[in-house]
Amino acid sequence: MNKEFLWGAALSNVQAEGAYLEDGKGLNVYDTLEIRFETGQNTLSDTSVAADHYHRFKEDIAHMKEMGFTAYRFSIVWSRIHPNGDDGLVNEAGLAYYEEMIDELLAAGIEPVVSLVHFDMPDHLRTEYNGFMDRRVVDWYAGHVAVVAGRFRDKVKYWITYNEMNTAFYGPRLVAGAEKPEGMGDVPFHALLTAHTQLAHAKAVLEIKKTNPDAMVAGMDAYASIYPLTCRPEDVLAAQMADDFRNNLTFDVMVNGEFPSWYTKFLHNNGVELDLNAEDMQTIKEASKRLDYLAFSYYQSDTACAPAGCADQLDFENKMLACADRNANPYVKANAWGWQIDPVGLRVALKALYERYHKPLFIVENGIGIDDRLENGKVYDDERIAYYQGHIRNVTDAIDYDGVEVLGYLAWSPIDFLSSHKEMRKRYGFVYIDRNDDGTGSLERFPKKSYYWYKKVIASDGTDLEDDIEY
Repeated sequence: MNKEFLWGAALSNVQAEGAYLEDGKGLNVYDTLEIRFETGQNTLSDTSVAADHYHRFKEDIAHMKEMGFTAYRFSIVWSRIHPNGDDGLVNEAGLAYYEEMIDELLAAGIEPVVSLVHFDMPDHLRTEYNGFMDRRVVDWYAGHVAVVAGRFRDKVKYWITYNEMNTAFYGPRLVAGAEKPEGMGDVPFHALLTAHTQLAHAKAVLEIKKTNPDAMVAGMDAYASIYPLTCRPEDVLAAQMADDFRNNLTFDVMVNGEFPSWYTKFLHNNGVELDLNAEDMQTIKEASKRLDYLAFSYYQSDTACAPAGCADQLDFENKMLACADRNANPYVKANAWGWQIDPVGLRVALKALYERYHKPLFIVENGIGIDDRLENGKVYDDERIAYYQGHIRNVTDAIDYDGVEVLGYLAWSPIDFLSSHKEMRKRYGFVYIDRNDDGTGSLERFPKKSYYWYKKVIASDGTDLEDDIEY
């Protein structure tokens, strides 16, 4: 690794903070999300307390400093700054909170990497406007970005406009504050969300650059390397289509400033048009020229095979858009939640992204969810260590053998907090937090074995990955 390589971890503040109605914050789409499990019972975890990061962030940052972090990605919760989102009212207490957090990081020698929109759109924008389905929400978002970027222009170098933007169609409520209107088909819904989220990203890039031309700005995708299930030609084609829809489309537009021909042809064949005018496209083009790097999350790889019973080629494409006929990869293991563990897939992702876009890459999420057990104040999470060993080795190989330019590696995550499905049981952190799905627990912090292992990794700049920690 070069001396500027950034080591650290990342979290989503809306999933970690708690304090969901404190200091003027408004409800957001994650606060109001209800998850119903197969048992029919709603999850018992909620955002009123979560991991209590709101009140304990200094303690949590102290752990990051102890581990040797040089970078930390977090998200500024939109509804903590603009509680309603559509009235222009700014909550100063929210800005002051994040400024204190940023100052604490800088004092600890940790570079803040700030994400905008991470499952935290004000719920008012969802209920009144259907989120990013409404173009007005795009402009309110740009106004929000202008306020945040203006406040922290002298303290934050690295910005990410939008968390996992390519998942808006597959998780619209959390990612875009939207639901598919009754009677609307998949293709027009995808086209609207794609158009409006791309415009929102572009406006955010330009707002940040207007405030600080030297800021490093990125878009972000959730990336899963996609393999054909077999070498049958139809499966290879299916994998290419799945890769385009799920991995490449959003980055193609961000980097090239225009929609790829395969996507415009796909929309045309379905009788759908993008809701973008010439001025919008100029904004998207201008933002593409100002993009400094690409950020992405990587947790697992996936497979694709040709869907059965397709009436024609258009039906084939539509089924690939909807992720039809996905199958488990028989050559890799999975965690308890079925997420396939594929370290080599991260190298595949790095090679594919760098060769396609020729932009510096930043791995801003990578980790494994485990149902960790606290025993006598300790957590022996060798499974997590093994996961990171494989993935970091493949990052090193991508740099050393493939010539990929990687800015840094951020694990998911520094501490335990609510998963995207509001589970404390699915833990990702290096620090165990005594909090259960039923709301019990002291919230006390306990460093896991992986905490000390990752500290050693950072100190060695990624060269010492041995699981030989005495714990």
